[in-house]
Amino acid sequence: MEESKLKPFVKEGLDILFVPLNPANGSDDNGHYFSVNQAFWNQLLASGLITENVDKLYADDEIFGKNEKNYKGWFYGITDLVPNVVNSNGKDINPSDDDCEHLKELIKRNSPKVVVLLHGTVKDKFLAYMGVKFDKNKYGEIGRIIENCSTMFYAVPFPHGNNIEKETKIGHYKAIKGYLDGLLQKD
Repeated sequence: MEESKLKPFVKEGLDILFVPLNPANGSDDNGHYFSVNQAFWNQLLASGLITENVDKLYADDEIFGKNEKNYKGWFYGITDLVPNVVNSNGKDINPSDDDCEHLKELIKRNSPKVVVLLHGTVKDKFLAYMGVKFDKNKYGEIGRIIENCSTMFYAVPFPHGNNIEKETKIGHYKAIKGYLDGLLQKD
């Protein structure tokens, strides 16, 4: 396993922070998140979280590095739970307590409105670390789980490589969009 060349897109006050497990070989080789398979970007488009089709080869720059193609100009970011291990087989990745603590502190420091735990292992490991009981087979809204932090957590299955229907994943993204729409109308 090698150390990743991918650089996270994280800054203070994001509307959504996506947290997949770790950099895949192809994405790391390309130097862009989700650049091997179009599924993630297609699901964001179908949910309305992005407003235009994007090319997977540079979509992360368009969606995380800018906000012109994001719904209502919202700001999105991404960082992996295990950012320094490149491996396309998620079964080989075992997040440590240090990985979970690093993510928790990053969230507290940057205050994203929503965090999307984007993989079953990310959901299970991070929630266990936080002491949150959540059904291993369930996805969707989790709630606010970090003390003195208003960030709302959601779990969404990984965009591809599993038997969960894409419509289910799109439905979770629509729920996130609805939550943020309601939250931001109050502000």
